[in-house]
Parts: sequence; structure tokens; C-alpha cells
Amino acid sequence: MAKKTARSLLSLPLLKGLEHGEVEHLAAGATEIPRSRGTVVFREGDVCTGLYFVFKGQVKLSLQTGRGQERVLQLIGDGESFGEAALFLGRRHLTTAEAIADSALLHVTKEVILFEVSRNPEFASRVVRELCRQLHERTLDLQSCTLLSGRQRVVSYLLARLPQGVNGSAVDILLPAKKGIIASRLNLTQEHFSRILHDLATDALIEVYGSTVRIPDVHRLRAEETL
Repeated sequence: MAKKTARSLLSLPLLKGLEHGEVEHLAAGATEIPRSRGTVVFREGDVCTGLYFVFKGQVKLSLQTGRGQERVLQLIGDGESFGEAALFLGRRHLTTAEAIADSALLHVTKEVILFEVSRNPEFASRVVRELCRQLHERTLDLQSCTLLSGRQRVVSYLLARLPQGVNGSAVDILLPAKKGIIASRLNLTQEHFSRILHDLATDALIEVYGSTVRIPDVHRLRAEETL
């Protein structure tokens, strides 16, 4: 079982390329935890017990306002991890993690992660890079919310989901979650988000078919980011 878990760990971007023996310690402290859609992984204020990896599915990280409203901070997909901040700071979770699709997760205990960081420089270096990547993304989020209009935020979000190598021709992208979740992720109400999609469609910049958004001309849509 541990060898199978080690092979699974080596498929993750954070650990890919390491030697099998280098992840055996992590595998020894790992537990597979399937979570069905709508299941909470941990809640805001819970004690951090370890690091989570998503093998398949999707998890949202969110905050609750004083009025009970939800603010989605991050969507975690295949191959990504979550729970780093609470783990390395030795604090309780600041967010609530909930599976928004049937998901296969892997939990590695806090003690094993911290021990591996102390003994394995390559693993520690990768963790630092991942934390820096997350900090960079949160900074971009703050920049988007403070400097961009709602329309620009939606356009930037759509463009960020383009497949690599798209050269401006028509392309379809699949929204990864319900529109209400994406709206919260962009710090918009669902009504405002839907109105922006409608306006973009009216301007012939996009076409919306349920959860699929077609961009007829990427260059035209990209020009909207700077307006």
C-alpha cells in the first residue's frame, strides 16, 4: 500500500521527478480520503493536521463573512495541494475547504511533512517555491480586485483559462465550477457576474452555452483587459 501511495505522490507536480525513496517517508504518513461533492474537508478554525493533495476532483477554499455570506478565495484542482499556511505557521485553518465535485484526496500528516522538510533540501525547496507561487497568485488577486473593473476581472479570468498555444482563433473553454462560485472567486455577486457575461455576449466577444464559453476572437477579448 505504501509503495502504491508513493507512486501516486510521484505523479503530483510538487513531487514529480523526486526519487522513489525520497517520498517513502511521505507515503508512510499519507491517507487516502475520498470526499463526495458537498463534503467539508475542514472548517475555518479547525486544527491543522496535515497537508492535502487533490488527485482528482475540485475543492474550494472560502471564508464566511459576519453576515454568513461566503467568499471563495481559491479553487483547488487535480494535482494541487492546500493547507500549507496553517501547517507551516502552526495555526488553525483560516478557511473552510469543501469538495465541490466528487474528489480523491490524499492527506499527509503535519509531523511527516515537517520532518521531510527538515531532512530533504530538495523537497523543502519545492515547498518554498509552491508557497511563493501561491503568494504571487494572492497578490494578483488583490491587484485584480483593487485595480480592475468587474468586466476586466471576468475577461482576465476567461483568458487565463485558455489552452496553451491558442493563436487567436475561436476556442471553447469550460467553466470549472458553478457561476456563483466563480463570481465569488472574482469578488462579484452572481447577478453582476451573469450581467457581465451577458454584456460580453451582446458585444459578440463571447458566446455562452451553459458551462461552456466560446471566444470567437481571442485578440478582441484580450483588448478588453486594457480598456
